[in-house]
Formats: sequence, C-alpha cells, structure tokens
Amino acid sequence: MLPMSEVTCSFCKTPAVENAIFCYQCGYQLRCKSCQEVLVAGANNCISCGEPVNEALANSRVILNSIRLKENKDERTYEIEFTNDVGKEIKEVVADLLKDKLGNAAKKTVAIQNFNEEQISFSETIDQPQEPSDAVIVTAEEEREEYPHLDDLEFNLNCRENEWLLIFAFYKSDYGTSYFFKNTVWDIYKQKRKTETRFKNLGTNWKSLFKKYISTVRENEFKFTPLGLDKVQQLLKGQEQEKRAVKAKKRKAASPEVQVTNYRNTAPAFTRKVVANSIMQEEFDAYKNSYKESLESFFNRKKPGSSTPNRIVAMGYYITKINGQDYFTEGHIDFAFRLLNLSGKPIHLTQVITNLKNERVWFQRIKQGDISGWRLTRQAEIYVEEKLPPVA
Repeated sequence: MLPMSEVTCSFCKTPAVENAIFCYQCGYQLRCKSCQEVLVAGANNCISCGEPVNEALANSRVILNSIRLKENKDERTYEIEFTNDVGKEIKEVVADLLKDKLGNAAKKTVAIQNFNEEQISFSETIDQPQEPSDAVIVTAEEEREEYPHLDDLEFNLNCRENEWLLIFAFYKSDYGTSYFFKNTVWDIYKQKRKTETRFKNLGTNWKSLFKKYISTVRENEFKFTPLGLDKVQQLLKGQEQEKRAVKAKKRKAASPEVQVTNYRNTAPAFTRKVVANSIMQEEFDAYKNSYKESLESFFNRKKPGSSTPNRIVAMGYYITKINGQDYFTEGHIDFAFRLLNLSGKPIHLTQVITNLKNERVWFQRIKQGDISGWRLTRQAEIYVEEKLPPVA
C-alpha cells in the first residue's frame, strides 16, 4: 500500500488528504472502502480485497458539465463536456468565444447555467438552469411576428411591382434577418408575377429599390436598409394602402368641381349632356421618369386604336399597373382622354365601364369609405399584356 501522502487523484490530479477515501476536490473515489487500498484508475475491483468499486465510481460526485450551442437556420449544434474544476478555468475563454460567434445579433436569448454554483454571464438575458450540474448555453431564434404565406399575400395585397420585389426579398432573407440574392428574388417574382410588361420593367423596378430600401453587400448579394424593413412592415400590415387612399381622398377634395353650363340651350332636354360632362377630372402622373414610361408612349406601343373598350382598359392598366395607383376613377379616364387629345370620349363614361365590368369581366368596383373607383381584373391585365396591340 502506498503511503497516504503520496496518493494523487487520478481524475483531477489533486493531491489527496491523508487517509482520504474520496478526493476533496472532485469527489472521485481514491481508496477501497473495505481495506483502504489505493484504487487503480478505472478498476472495477480493489486489487487487494476484490471489493467491487464500479458502483462506487458510478455514484461518485464527478460532475460533468456541458456546453451546447444551437444555431439556426438548418440547425448546427456543438457540445463540450468537462468537470466543474475545468469549467472554472475556461469559463471566461468560452464566454469570449461565444461573444465573437454571436456578435451583436438583435433579440438573441442566451441561457447559461452554473459551474459549481458560480454563474457565468456575458449576455443581458439569463435563463434559469435546466439541471443543477449542467452548464448549458442555448441560443434561441430571434423572436418575430407571424407572417402570412406568400400565396395568401397575392389575394390580400395590392402592391406596386417594385414593392412585390421588396416583399419577395423580405421572405427570401428570412424576414430581413440575413442577406439575399438577386437571382432568388427574381426567380420567385417571375414565378408569381411574370407578364410581358412586368418582365420588361423588372430591371427598372429592381433598380428603384436601391439606396433607400436595399444596399449591396457584394456582387449579386444584398441586404435591407432600416427604411426597407420599415417599408415592408407597412406593406404587410396594409398601412401603405391606407396612406395612398388618404392621399387620393385629399387630392379629390382639393380638386375644384367643374360646372358646365350651356349658354346656347337651357332647356331641360340638355340635361343628359350636363350629367355626362359633370365627371370631376382627376389628374395623375402620366409623364416619363426613371421608373416608367409616359402614358403617350404606352398608348403608342399598345395601339388600342379607336376602340373605346381598348382605350379604357389600356388607360386603366397604365394608371394602376405602371403608375402604381390602387385604383382608377372615371375622372382619371376623362383626364387621360384630354391629355392624349382623343376624340370619341363616351358621353356616359360610368355606364360604359359598368358594361365592360359585366360583359367582359374587366373591372371590379371598389369602395373604401368615401372613395369609389375601379380595379382591373386578371382577365383585363392579360388582355392588355398579351392581346394589345391587336393582330392585324
């Protein structure tokens, strides 16, 4: 038997106290309980009396701590086990490494448990321990709102085409938390929104998002600006459409009413023309800029001819799809006829649009409070994009 003073714990290498059966530092069993013989490291039985020691070893107070780091997306897990004694030595190193790994990501929750009742902390949020002997570091996914599926958005939102690109980028960037790639955004746009006209304007609509809403990280890789994230939130909550409706209402209220008086004939028989000409003209941006072509250029390209239905549906398409308004009114159509200097404007414009709604399923009547107007159906969009100009 070795002298008592020469016994060293085979687990933590701490010199044992004289006559000690267990290590005072880690609780590892050093000697046989029956004959006091020094135990061979890893032995199942005492070499002197044969007393089983495996049960004693299993019940000894060797504490193994663990660090688990979970990441998302597509989950990545790291796990390390060590004793309390080792944990005390490396806790600051581990904390510094995880700081570097996690950075300053917003709304991350870091839960760290105790090393032998000593708490390690390097984050603002500390969760309660799950098990007394474990040292666990867990990162939770960033808390986020519940967003609707993309397929549902097509029915609930009426956005401009560059705004659809912004929304697709938001979904492809894990709700704005990571970078996104141009080709992935364009692919989903082509899948869900592609038409002849939209495809031609895709590059222009994409460029319109830069500086204000998105910025370049490296070639073909981009990220959202704070204004871009705020814009998407407003779009998804319908706030952007509400703002446009309010602006349209203000424009309508600010426009002077046009009263037409026939000085040559004041007889009641002229009432029909007065009613027809009493439509309040509403202006819209019909001119070319860096993001769109002019109304005149669009008409020259689509060639609706002298057909009243073709003219009206082309005007409605330009106002809502190219100029980006939520709807058009009879006043907008009246303004377009005047701006293009077209003859043959219908006397009963509202009735003509209503007939096209019923007979060709081209328009949909909308009412939002005091605002009343029209939107194009999908049939009308396809007609303008694929059937105009008409085949000779």
